[in-house]
Amino acid sequence: MLEHYKEINLYIYRLTGDKNLAQDLTQETYAKFLETNKDSDTVAKSYLYQIAKHLVIDKVRKDNLVLQTTYNEEEHSIEIEKYTEEILFEEIRKRELKESIKNLPPQQKRVFIMFYYKNLTRKEIAKTLNITTNAVEKNITRAIAKIKEDITKDD
Repeated sequence: MLEHYKEINLYIYRLTGDKNLAQDLTQETYAKFLETNKDSDTVAKSYLYQIAKHLVIDKVRKDNLVLQTTYNEEEHSIEIEKYTEEILFEEIRKRELKESIKNLPPQQKRVFIMFYYKNLTRKEIAKTLNITTNAVEKNITRAIAKIKEDITKDD
């Protein structure tokens, strides 16, 4: 569960330049992840990054922060050969995810996108689509199950 903790913390630190804030937002990232994925044993690293990014943006907006990011060339340069395969696999996974979302039934697709990409609450989605929050939850659960099935069947 915590295998990405240091990486997420470093990511937030690089965005904010504040170690204490980075620790707080990393904790909040995991808390938010656990709120939405109570039944999941696996952690999608990209989803953690997405949550972290949104929390940083929200913090900046709320507190009118000016972020100071230092640039250290040695830290930010990588050997292309070393990471080419990782980058390629990540791109393939992104394409698979997009394709899987595209193939969801229309209602599940709408609910999934509103929840994970537009960050609407279950209540907001229910009100917008004139359905119950229970129906929203079922659509999210079924969409996640279908996406997992689609992505894991190719492995």
